[in-house]
Amino acid sequence: MPGSWAAGQPGSTIGCKVIPVQAMIHLSIRLFGDYSAVDFRGNALSIGNTRTQALVIYLALQIGGRTSLSELAELLYGDPDALAAARGVVWNLRSALRFLPADVLVDDGLSVRFNPESVDVDTHRFNQLIGVPSLKSTREATEIYRGNLLERFRTTLPEFDHWIAAQRQAFAQAGLAAFSTLLTAQIRAGWWDDADETARRLLALDPSQEVVHRTLIRLQVEQGRPDAALRRYEECAAILRRDYGRDPDPESQALHREILESLEKTPEPRTVRRASANSPILVLVLEDDLVSSALLCGFLTSAGYEVVGVTDGADVLLELGRRRFDLLVLDINVPTLNGLKVFEIMLEKHIDTPALFITGMAGTEVETQSLEMGAAGFLRKPIRKDVLLSRVRTILESSATRAGTAC
Repeated sequence: MPGSWAAGQPGSTIGCKVIPVQAMIHLSIRLFGDYSAVDFRGNALSIGNTRTQALVIYLALQIGGRTSLSELAELLYGDPDALAAARGVVWNLRSALRFLPADVLVDDGLSVRFNPESVDVDTHRFNQLIGVPSLKSTREATEIYRGNLLERFRTTLPEFDHWIAAQRQAFAQAGLAAFSTLLTAQIRAGWWDDADETARRLLALDPSQEVVHRTLIRLQVEQGRPDAALRRYEECAAILRRDYGRDPDPESQALHREILESLEKTPEPRTVRRASANSPILVLVLEDDLVSSALLCGFLTSAGYEVVGVTDGADVLLELGRRRFDLLVLDINVPTLNGLKVFEIMLEKHIDTPALFITGMAGTEVETQSLEMGAAGFLRKPIRKDVLLSRVRTILESSATRAGTAC
């Protein structure tokens, strides 16, 4: 009937308005780190045959394109003419997918492929994200990259294993680039704790990245933390000697001598101190939820900070006009004037008070946005006392170091 949709069509109508229905993912394949293939019910795809499993992996990495039978025959049997054998592997896969919709696997007799509208592959999403030149996409790409491609997966198929090794190397380079981009942005913003976490993940992928070790060592020196810098240098040197049979390069060794000289000159305790020990540290907390506000203010007060709590962004601006704060703790999701908008106004008015953002919102978009704006830090709810106080202390120490350098 004109103007209507038959059952099963990707959409429905209400009057004259067409409401599209989003395609459903029936199979999720994960190739970063450990291999897994799980259907929409949460059941793992049961495949015992090595060649069939290799076929799943190959089609997943080639999703969006067609794979000919001769290509599969060469990959799985080392012989492009082994078409009948390759067809048998395809039938094995079809049998393993028998409880899923038929269009999950598209097979026209000459070629075979996974349907990208029904099959989600983490490597495919990773490639899409790193192709977008934005910090948000880079951050999401690093969340997907949980480990190197099929880290512990091996077969006895020479052609396939050789091909996978090349793919693993290519993805490793792309992963290192994504983590390096994120790390650079976090360092520039002064998000030391986040930068440390990103660096650790980067070094877990490639412990030989001496420049990453050295970057964090130098940051710790600049923060007035030579003890931590020395420990990181020693960790770096041990990894290089144990796993790669070499000493740190001359630039790292020069940095090591700089750390030792700093330790000799600076008596313990080597912590960043405020210019005036008598003035209290003043923290402004923006949080509209009364329970969360009471918890945050309680955590900070118990640590010796003087705290002012407000529930609306407009009140933040009023308080900033009355006195100078050492730190702002801003909830992003508050009515009228949220934390991001408040910070935007602060930037326009050249108010340089460091801001730590908090949110209960899912996703990486708000975190990336606050990072790009120049926030001093970011935490997700629920907020733990030890995590909050550690982050606050780091931000205040960094702020005090910059103020001392400026003087």
